[in-house]
Amino acid sequence: MQYDYSATHDSWLCQAMETKDKAKSLDGWRDRYEKIDRNLKFDQFGFTPKLDDLRHFPSLSFMLHVPFKQRKPYLSKDDRAFHLLDNPVRKDKVFQTPMVAPTSWKGSLRAALWQLEHKEDNEQIIRLFGNEREEEDHKKLKSGRLYFYPSFFDNVDKDKQLEVINPHDRQKGTSKRGPIQIECVPIGATGQLVILYVPFWTVEKTQVTEEERKKEVADDLELVAAGVEAMLTVYGFGAKTSSGFGVADVKGKGELAIRADLPALNEPEIKQSEPELPRYLIAHGQLHPDFQSSDGSLKSEAEYLKGRLGKKEKQLYDKAEKWWEREGRQLAEATTQEPVPEPEPPPPKSSVSDREFNSFESLVTTATELAQQLGGGSNA
Repeated sequence: MQYDYSATHDSWLCQAMETKDKAKSLDGWRDRYEKIDRNLKFDQFGFTPKLDDLRHFPSLSFMLHVPFKQRKPYLSKDDRAFHLLDNPVRKDKVFQTPMVAPTSWKGSLRAALWQLEHKEDNEQIIRLFGNEREEEDHKKLKSGRLYFYPSFFDNVDKDKQLEVINPHDRQKGTSKRGPIQIECVPIGATGQLVILYVPFWTVEKTQVTEEERKKEVADDLELVAAGVEAMLTVYGFGAKTSSGFGVADVKGKGELAIRADLPALNEPEIKQSEPELPRYLIAHGQLHPDFQSSDGSLKSEAEYLKGRLGKKEKQLYDKAEKWWEREGRQLAEATTQEPVPEPEPPPPKSSVSDREFNSFESLVTTATELAQQLGGGSNA
């Protein structure tokens, strides 16, 4: 959006920019330049992949979906050149919705892992994030296996989108420049973190065995889960994380899926016991041949009892006759009028194993279980 013309010809904007308390003009600014469609659903645009999309990725790829809710406000710096506030939160340029950019997620997760003693020269860190920009040896350049996607915030209370900080002089103990207004994503706003991991092996590692590949992916899976937990609960994401900003909680059910057949992780199928069929039926709605005449109807009592003796046979026929009058005749007529279509074949079995979690602790536990199933992990 271009503000050059408005900045010099719009009387409202000129007055708002000169006002000392710009918070009073913030609503007017948003109505003019940051109109947000509150009913907009970003899922319909396909900005982030679905778990089913893992079927199209290489084997052992995994994807993490973490729905979160802000426990503390989220701060960031927008890259636009002109704004009413000195510190606007980053927004999507088209939809004007507060967001976390993929690069911000990558940097925050890398910083959290650095706090967990995984330094930038660590082999596993390079495998996940790639080389530092300062690397000059082209033979050592590597692309990271992690791919991050933008997170768009929802349930943002616009009346709580301003934070005020007042930096003090450490020697004098007085305010340096007075209160500073910072636009934020307030407590209670929701979003979703989506991370995709795609393993690939360099030319010098083409002879790696399948067991070694699984061990490598298992170690990466555990480290990513631990890093996400640390980033969202302890170290935060965004700006001023050292002051406690940018931490969140899991909201609802998160999902972790991997492109691998791990039957032990799938929920066991519960087979419902079918009721025992009476002796005069061979299937639901179908008479036993002993009771069925050539035209598909029920035999007469004399036909059935011919050559059969005993009171039990008579009682069994009476039950069959009652069933025939109650529902069998209608079923037989419907069968002759409309052929029963053959059932569709079951869909092919997916090679994606997925698990759900509802807390960061269960995320780490789930990742550990998956790693152990792959034959790696810290407890393997």
